[in-house]
Amino acid sequence: MNASNKQAGLEAIIGYTFSDKGLLKRALTHRSMTEQHMERLEFLGDAVLGLAISEFLHHHFPELPEGKLSRMRSALVRKESLYEVALVWKLTGYLHVGESERVADGIKSPSIAANAVEAVIGAVFQDSGWEPARKLVLQAWQSMLQGIDQVDNRDAKSRLQELTQAQSWGLPEYELQDHGVGKNPRFEARCSVKGELMGVGFGERKKQAEIAAAEQAWQQLKT
Repeated sequence: MNASNKQAGLEAIIGYTFSDKGLLKRALTHRSMTEQHMERLEFLGDAVLGLAISEFLHHHFPELPEGKLSRMRSALVRKESLYEVALVWKLTGYLHVGESERVADGIKSPSIAANAVEAVIGAVFQDSGWEPARKLVLQAWQSMLQGIDQVDNRDAKSRLQELTQAQSWGLPEYELQDHGVGKNPRFEARCSVKGELMGVGFGERKKQAEIAAAEQAWQQLKT
């Protein structure tokens, strides 16, 4: 399959056809491949994503205070949410990365795919402007937007710390192990409360592993 046909497959998935095909190619190209890479489009897409999500939340939840809206937005635009979209779009199969970023079964870091989601959003904005980019975001985030006001948007580390302090158990402690570049997941975190191991979590990033460990600990301790 040639490059243009391959890109057409992604266009079908995201429901948008580019006038400037070069923009999509650039959005899918990592800096390890060429100087014409995704990072400037990623910068633009990050801003477009934040505005599209903010506008949606502001319009649909007029009764909620700014703090709650901010937590909801943060949950929706974090790397884990971007990676969920990347999985739905099957984005890793369309990315152009250098050999230094490859492993046997794909790319080294899921964060590259998450960043590419922002780059694609930025490319749509540059290609056609606000409304098509906004439509793309709301369609891609549709399942995450449903019931977002009912979700506790504090990350698990914050929730766990509030619980342990309320119970006078002191602060949770985290022990992190790095399994090395190319391992998936790369990081393993162990969360202890009062010296007792309460949760173990894994992730591509340190924070992701710690949050997963904290979530497991919080689920155990809250009961």
